[in-house]
Amino acid sequence: MALRHGKCLLRNIRTSAGMTQEDLSELLLTEVGLAVSVKTISKYENNHQIMPSLVLRGICIVLGCSESQVYQWPK
Repeated sequence: MALRHGKCLLRNIRTSAGMTQEDLSELLLTEVGLAVSVKTISKYENNHQIMPSLVLRGICIVLGCSESQVYQWPK
């Protein structure tokens, strides 16, 4: 069986941190040097695009979470 795409929980983590998508986009650029647009963040949050590992790591650094918290994987 192939590994299926997990459900992205980024929106919950981001809003719990009191951030907008714009805030996250700006912090990714200023804190870790990753240019990720608001549109791309929206695609991640709505499961329309898979997040690359480098972006996932940057988001975890900015939001202070672990990589395992960002996706909920099917069993």
